[in-house]
Amino acid sequence: MEKKDLEIIKEGSVEIYVHSADRDLVPSKSMNVFYNKKMELNRDISNLALIAYNNLYNPENLIVIDSMAASGIGAIRMLMECENIKKMYINDLNWNAVELIHKNISLNKLDINNIQIKVSNKDANLLFSELAQKTYSISDSENNKANVISIDPFGTPNVYLDSAFKAIQKHNGLMCITATDTAVLFGLRPNACIRKYLAKPLRTEYSKEIGSRILVNFIARIANVNKTGIYPLLTFYSNHFIRVFCLTFKNIKNISKYFNDYGYIVHCYNCGYRASFQSNILKVPKMCPICGEDKKFDYAGPLWINNLHDQGFILELSLPTNRASVPA
Repeated sequence: MEKKDLEIIKEGSVEIYVHSADRDLVPSKSMNVFYNKKMELNRDISNLALIAYNNLYNPENLIVIDSMAASGIGAIRMLMECENIKKMYINDLNWNAVELIHKNISLNKLDINNIQIKVSNKDANLLFSELAQKTYSISDSENNKANVISIDPFGTPNVYLDSAFKAIQKHNGLMCITATDTAVLFGLRPNACIRKYLAKPLRTEYSKEIGSRILVNFIARIANVNKTGIYPLLTFYSNHFIRVFCLTFKNIKNISKYFNDYGYIVHCYNCGYRASFQSNILKVPKMCPICGEDKKFDYAGPLWINNLHDQGFILELSLPTNRASVPA
């Protein structure tokens, strides 16, 4: 990779190299190294979320994994704009991306500071599994697990969640998960949603919320399989993606209490009635209780029917001191 093939762009407080040939392309897997300008909002909010998490739930120095880093822009911005990161894993399966990550680390002079930066060229599941296995051989393994994991794939995150929950800190860990297969989650491809997320979507005027709730429900269920619970801190949709920030906990009794947060939403296309129902699909009505319609009465789920956001976290995230850390 020659420097003549690269150009420098600025985002937030950092400068990074991108391939000149990729500069004006529609973001796709065909790019030399994936970069999407529209995901800048994702990176802005992710940094604010990391700062709020550090303030509220984990005041220690953090171990962070950016499992699909592409050019490294997200991880490098975290290192430059957030404090208290002691170790950062920057990973991508694309060797061209890894080569560019090293150049971008040097460009921002991050190779001469005291933060441990581990760059790797692996499948994200392999990285998670290796890190999880490594902690099993250490006596105080909980203190060596990742505090923060970011999963930001091109498409669905579903195949990475199981191994990620094995690598994350079981109590007060922060999972940051993106889904870009919004046509699936929003009901345009219902069979694909059932296959990928084990849930039936619904096309309504609030399909984006239904899709977000399906995603949170799936994340929570995979966490439960790993003897972990999750509590949503922030969920948002923008452009072509959903991003979920959730906090982990490991108390089995509390995990069982959250079973009431799994349920279904019914919607009447005739009169507009909609309601949520807990857990048991057999209790979901077969016709609209308002207008009696049955043929235009449908349901979505299973999905998450409790809060998608934590008010205290959002207030912390929006504090002027936090916003000052992330350049406009």
